[in-house]
Amino acid sequence: MFDLLAERSEDQQAGDERYHLYLVLRKPEKLKRDLSKYRNITVLPIDIRDLPKEKKLLKTIDFLILIATCWGGYREPWRINVYPTFRTLRLLDPQRIKKIIYFSTASILNREQRPVAAIREIGTNYIRSKFLTHKMLQYNKLRDKIITVFPTWVYGGDTTHPFSHAAAGLRGLNKWLGLLKYFTLDFSFHFIHCADIAAIVKYMLEHELDRNEYILGNAPLTAGDFFRECAAYYGRKTPFQIRFPISGLRGLAWLAKKHPWDKYCLRYRHFVYDTVNCRTFGLPSETDTIAGVLKSLEA
Repeated sequence: MFDLLAERSEDQQAGDERYHLYLVLRKPEKLKRDLSKYRNITVLPIDIRDLPKEKKLLKTIDFLILIATCWGGYREPWRINVYPTFRTLRLLDPQRIKKIIYFSTASILNREQRPVAAIREIGTNYIRSKFLTHKMLQYNKLRDKIITVFPTWVYGGDTTHPFSHAAAGLRGLNKWLGLLKYFTLDFSFHFIHCADIAAIVKYMLEHELDRNEYILGNAPLTAGDFFRECAAYYGRKTPFQIRFPISGLRGLAWLAKKHPWDKYCLRYRHFVYDTVNCRTFGLPSETDTIAGVLKSLEA
């Protein structure tokens, strides 16, 4: 779990020390970095569910970034993704708080950038919890100060940063590329690196924005593009690709008795949106290509 709170320093020093950062971390050891040398960073080793106990601190906060997320379990997505969010918002000083950045997920949106209505019936608990939170935020008294970001497929991690779920799988992909590079699927998606997300969030905190919702992702890739670019990074050519029938995947899903949400994803297939990325905001990026992502994972 991770959340970030920031209050503006009294002496407006240059660089990052313009702000004092409070990192809410249930397991600080996962950071893989020694933050003790940063005088403007305080780590709060608490569960996000206990953050409302920090009432005095929350009243001093200028910026709040809500990242903490639980993906699995039956009750945990509600206990972590929903309830603490609104308890924390209630304790902020509405006169002082300037911006709140809330992390949702692009998975709850359709290609028209609207929430998928069927989520109530077919969504996993994680997806439903994100759907519900997004809906409820539209009625929150701080809604005009809330910026919702919807990340797409997130990569990131190296020797000093924990790997995202997607990146952990990507690291072992090379041994399968000799076979996978020859296949493609009728499936497409966006991706974005954690470093780019961080740069965009920093930009959002420091600049005026023209809307309150942004889908984060680079140009979409098909499954074939993805396999081909991965293979090219490792010096392997892809002379041809065979389209694997989507009906085959649906059959496997049926045999495995997959969740209705998984079956929905197999039907929908093209998760393509009107996204923003570092280039949108004039920011440099070394990880907006698959080659850049793979290189970063080796750092």
